[in-house]
Amino acid sequence: MLQITRVDIVDGQTLDIELSNGHLILFDIQRLPKTDHSYDSLRDLELLPRPNTDGQSIFWQDGPRIALGEILQWLSM
Repeated sequence: MLQITRVDIVDGQTLDIELSNGHLILFDIQRLPKTDHSYDSLRDLELLPRPNTDGQSIFWQDGPRIALGEILQWLSM
């Protein structure tokens, strides 16, 4: 099962996500769906705070959570 092994921030607005298969994903936070207002707090920040991961999602303390499956789906659009 594919998992997130590491997540960090690049250039203040891009998630640097390392997967268990060795692949890296650079995910620009501006790609988050604008129709989902739970992500508004992230899009409004100039510099994202460092996120955490539980292997299946990326999350911020007292903030939103983004599932790996959602990220992969958005990248395929």
